[in-house]
Amino acid sequence: MKSVLSLCFLIISCVDCDRSRNYILEDEFNLVVIIPPSEYPNLFKTKGYDPISKKVKFCDNENRWWDEYKKEIVVGDTIVKKKGELVFYIHKKDTIIAHEWVCYDGDRKHTYVK
Repeated sequence: MKSVLSLCFLIISCVDCDRSRNYILEDEFNLVVIIPPSEYPNLFKTKGYDPISKKVKFCDNENRWWDEYKKEIVVGDTIVKKKGELVFYIHKKDTIIAHEWVCYDGDRKHTYVK
C-alpha cells in the first residue's frame, strides 16, 4: 500500500516544465472583459470584446496558471497574453498587473523558465 501511494505521488508531482512552457508560449489573446472569469465554473473562461475589432469573443482556457488570477479580473479590465511571452497581463483603469509564468516542479520549488 505504501509503495502504491509513493507511486501516485511521484506521478502527480511529475511536471514537464518545458512542455508546459511551450503551451504557454503559444497562447495569445487581447480582450476587454464583459463577463469576468469568476462567473464561470470553468478553470478560466471569460466573455469580452477585442479592443481593436470590437468583435465579441470568449476566452476559454484550461490553463491553471490563469485560473489563479481570475478573482483579480473585473468588468472593464483588459486581459492580454502575447504569443511568445510568459506573462499574463491585467490592464485596469489605473494600473497594469503582470503575472510571470512559474513552473512548479513538484518539490515545492519555483522554477522560472525563460
